[in-house]
Amino acid sequence: MINIEDDEEGETGSSASHFVRIPLRGAHAQESAILALRIIAALDLYGRLLDSDGDIEDCDVLSLVGLDERKGRKRPLSTQVVKTAFKHQLEHLEQRFQRKDDALAGNIEKLCNIMRLSQRERFALRLCVIATLKPRFRDLFNRCHICKAALDVALNRIAGRRMSGPTRVFGQRSRLRRAGLLVTGDDDFDSCPLKMDFGLAERMTSNKFDIDSLVRNLVRPAAVSKLSMADFSHVADIGLLTRYAHDASKHRRRGANVLIYGTPGTGKSEFVRAFAQASRCRLFEVPNEDSEGDPISGPARFRAYALCQQLMVDGSGQMLLFDEVEDVFGSNDDGFFASFFGRHRNADSLRKSWVNETLESNPVPTFWVCNSIRAMDPAYLRRFDIIMEFRTPGRSVRRRLVDRYFREGEISPTFAERLASDGRIAPAHLERVSRVMRTLHARTSRQREAEVERLLTSSLRAAGVGKALALPEIPAHYDLEFLNASADLSALAASLGSGSNARICLYGPPGTGKTAFAHYLGRHLDRPVLVRRASDLLSMWVGRTEQLIAEAFARAKDENAILVIDEADSFLRDRTGAQQGWEVTQVNELLTQMEAFDGIFVASTNLVDTLDAASLRRFDFKLKFDYLTREQRRRFLVRVAGNADLDLDGLGRRLDRLETLTPGDFANVLRQFAVRGTQITARESIELLERETAIKPEGRKRTIGFV
Repeated sequence: MINIEDDEEGETGSSASHFVRIPLRGAHAQESAILALRIIAALDLYGRLLDSDGDIEDCDVLSLVGLDERKGRKRPLSTQVVKTAFKHQLEHLEQRFQRKDDALAGNIEKLCNIMRLSQRERFALRLCVIATLKPRFRDLFNRCHICKAALDVALNRIAGRRMSGPTRVFGQRSRLRRAGLLVTGDDDFDSCPLKMDFGLAERMTSNKFDIDSLVRNLVRPAAVSKLSMADFSHVADIGLLTRYAHDASKHRRRGANVLIYGTPGTGKSEFVRAFAQASRCRLFEVPNEDSEGDPISGPARFRAYALCQQLMVDGSGQMLLFDEVEDVFGSNDDGFFASFFGRHRNADSLRKSWVNETLESNPVPTFWVCNSIRAMDPAYLRRFDIIMEFRTPGRSVRRRLVDRYFREGEISPTFAERLASDGRIAPAHLERVSRVMRTLHARTSRQREAEVERLLTSSLRAAGVGKALALPEIPAHYDLEFLNASADLSALAASLGSGSNARICLYGPPGTGKTAFAHYLGRHLDRPVLVRRASDLLSMWVGRTEQLIAEAFARAKDENAILVIDEADSFLRDRTGAQQGWEVTQVNELLTQMEAFDGIFVASTNLVDTLDAASLRRFDFKLKFDYLTREQRRRFLVRVAGNADLDLDGLGRRLDRLETLTPGDFANVLRQFAVRGTQITARESIELLERETAIKPEGRKRTIGFV
């Protein structure tokens, strides 16, 4: 150890040194000590290093600059003593330090060739790499509370020369921070304004560093999509997105951003991968976990994304995918807790500004994917050129996916139709349960179907969207041929396109197929069907029923669904007989919503005679569903019972007398056969149909008097 003699003997009363020099070992150790001493001198931090007892509280600061306190020192240190000792140490190190071009200098030059950094920015970047790799720098900044602005002012003195470039290189709006090279702190007095990602700092000192390897560490090539664009034919804006992406790539337009959000499992990320493949573009994804499987924070992911935007600026035919962006684009409103604990939003505003500027200037087109935009700041939302919502695809698409994920013979066609008919099942559900099902090695299709149903039911229950796999809304035997309607239902369905608006009133006896026809329209148009019954909408609270009616129409609009209000007579009673004010307001609310609804609205009722006259005028189509005709009853029975001979033993005459039969009666009889597991016969079917008819009010009528 070497003594450092005090020039000010009067300060100590002795020529004995307060400090001794210690060896500096390791890469950049001497340069780190010189830079630390220059920072302390430039900002006059000597007094801040001392505590109230006149001691240097943090010995790591002394180790950083290559000093140690002399053993046996009895008197407290003064600011002048520390200043003198540090000045001597700086002169000593500068005389012996020989700067040479190392790997760090070469790597910074590679970055500069792409990012065109100034002299001040190059030096600041080198300073940040060294400070990040030397943890004792953090102790110096924690002790002295050095702000970014002070470093900017003193940067030339720290470097020991005058440098060209922007005056502010450490601030929130500096290029180094906006490029993601520096870690943005919580406030202006960050504990260490020179922080950067430790892994990035290590790579900057590597002899194997190159820009391509750096990009590969920040983002990864996207996986090959298992789907094609044909699987996303239900997405309405594909053509618009294709033209937009082509223009952005052709003109290398900055600020090209697409936000995709929607229900989990609807294939948002797979869509981006498939779209990139179809566009013949290389897609890179910003990972949400590191190579060891540990999660990466939202700010760290955004820094990686921002840096890649700088490094990939000259690349063409490239796209970026930033999935799970909720932790980046969350709301800046800290709400009650911010007010209660006195938290301020200045730093947030700066971060928000950085994000906004990045969105407006990114050279590589980016797809941002999340499940919900509910908490996203509107300032972010308005900076996306295209915003696409993904919903669970329609039945026809789900059926194609069922056929894709389940191999032939694994499940029955009936069960496949049941899966396709359940609008709660997302593509990810189908992919997962089909894969799990094969690992269970069930021998029969019945066993496989039972296991698939259990898996799906558990997933749906956990997601809060249902307790069991739903049954199809339309029976397997459903056929417009067996509906006795006052208009040609096939022609009506054909006239209604996917973007049609129509208000349809279906009336007639129960079981004649009114609600089932609404589901048939949904299947025909490949649109979801939202059914609301009186029990769903009627409330004991004044005004609540009107609110529920409005919410039903709003949800149907959001989901592009056909809205069906069953038992509509509960809401559209004739207002001339109203005795309470709420009876009038319910009718008014429903009529108002009907007129404003931009979609297909279906009202079904068994009591058309009680409907308000004004409401009837507002329906474009008023269709009566009646009992089956004689010929329909015969054809229906032959359909379900096979080639039955209705002339045998008067079976046909017995069936002809059942003039109040409906498709619902046949459906009930078929369920009875299914429950008992017996073969369907014409004779037993007629017997069961006679029982169904006998318990109807129409069947219980008796003639009174003489015959």
